[in-house]
Amino acid sequence: MTSEKLNIAAEISAAARSLGDTDPEMEARELDGGGWMTEFVIRLDDEDVELDVMHYARVAPSARLTLEGWQFEQIAASDLRQVITKILSGEAVIKARRTFLWRRDHVLEVASRTGTYYGSSESFSKERAAVWETRLLTPES
Repeated sequence: MTSEKLNIAAEISAAARSLGDTDPEMEARELDGGGWMTEFVIRLDDEDVELDVMHYARVAPSARLTLEGWQFEQIAASDLRQVITKILSGEAVIKARRTFLWRRDHVLEVASRTGTYYGSSESFSKERAAVWETRLLTPES
């Protein structure tokens, strides 16, 4: 693994440990075009939470984070630990928004030291929400 991969893997492992998972599952693989993807499974509240981090060296120092279907673009590598920890510990919010007159979708919003990140999910449903997602819902969601 390159030092960038090791740093990001260490950040995500530290986030998992702070959430109570001392041994998260991890698998890394190379992508075409010089990038790589690291897949993690964190055990939280007796549920497995899957997350993927995709990084391309030419767009350093940011990564794409996919957390159980929620996709975040351009997250600073230095913010990954804080963003993951805040989301999974309930320090973020899921908001409903109207995209057209008749359609609503949801946005997951989380603040970090450097700014606020917004994730979107095409498959989120309150009825099928995971335990960690239900903690993030607002009455307006």
